[in-house]
Amino acid sequence: MDSLAAEAFLNASHKVYGLAMRPLSLGHAFVLESLGNPFYHGRLGTPEELRVAAWICANPPLSALRLGGAGNLWWRYRTRNADFEREVARWKVFVDDFCTPPQLWTKTPKPGESRAEPSRIPHQISTAVRLMRLGMSEREAWQTPVGVASWYEAAGYETESGSRLDIVTDSERVAILRQKLKEQQAAASDIEDKDEGNG
Repeated sequence: MDSLAAEAFLNASHKVYGLAMRPLSLGHAFVLESLGNPFYHGRLGTPEELRVAAWICANPPLSALRLGGAGNLWWRYRTRNADFEREVARWKVFVDDFCTPPQLWTKTPKPGESRAEPSRIPHQISTAVRLMRLGMSEREAWQTPVGVASWYEAAGYETESGSRLDIVTDSERVAILRQKLKEQQAAASDIEDKDEGNG
């Protein structure tokens, strides 16, 4: 079995800033992206942005934020001295646990061939629609964890089209990592040789 598929479907429990995180769903991802929250895409933001991201993911998908409510204010007060770097690390583990879609080989366009224009529809909406076509209700679709939704989407495509997606296997991922490591070691060796030649 593909390790990314196992990671998508078999999840641990997570806490960020003391809040129990719900499974990171399409609905959560949609809200995080609509707010431009950097933490969803692995970029570093401010402690306030991480608190907002944690609060969103501790509540039901697409629910009202209510960031000024009494519960939110008390939680902010209790966690005001929390270690930011530690909470960022917890957040990253949480996102990595739920955001593990199939890894596809990237195909280079042939000469004269152009790539299709990307859709302007937010991809979470497109994915939710595809899940509803598979028989889910709208609510179920938006509550589906991001990684699980991607695997359902891929399986649905293969089932309906009869085509096979070119998914990178575990052994291929290992080979890619080994090749990258060799290239890094060769580059480091070249730098050392140049330093010795200049010495």
